[in-house]
Amino acid sequence: MRHRLLVVLLLLAGAIMVAPGTACACSCVPLQPAEQVKMAAAVFTGTVMAARRVEGDPLDPPPPVVYTFRADHIYKGKSSAEFEVATNADSAACGYDFVIGSRYLVFATISESGLLAVDPGVALNTSLCAGNLLISPGDAPLGTGGGLPSGEPLTVELITALGTAHRADAKIGT
Repeated sequence: MRHRLLVVLLLLAGAIMVAPGTACACSCVPLQPAEQVKMAAAVFTGTVMAARRVEGDPLDPPPPVVYTFRADHIYKGKSSAEFEVATNADSAACGYDFVIGSRYLVFATISESGLLAVDPGVALNTSLCAGNLLISPGDAPLGTGGGLPSGEPLTVELITALGTAHRADAKIGT
């Protein structure tokens, strides 16, 4: 009798130890370019200059990453030569994995997204669902004559939604 109880307890303990953890997955509602621009507080093209991980408790989910961009054109929001944008570190938690040295069209918001587990101390944040795009290197405003690294043009709908760009300020940090 005692052996059966011991076996049951060991099986129960084993099941608890090997039970899979909670899985997270990011799912996005597809947005039209005009909706992406409307929801964003800042829309700009820029090159990723640096990335830093925010400090956090090692037992909590991975803390967000703050990316620093050197902007070249502003489509919406404050004109600045530099932007800091936070995103979750993990794409499963809707984080966007920007690559240092690459140029992007960035859609950032200042609203509380509820996505970031830790306050990163920066005003702007973005996600996998925001509409960010890897674009071709350079510093020309976006147009329908190219724009994507594959050489494919950006859609007329996106270019129309973005509107007219203005150059980013020449002074860093304004």
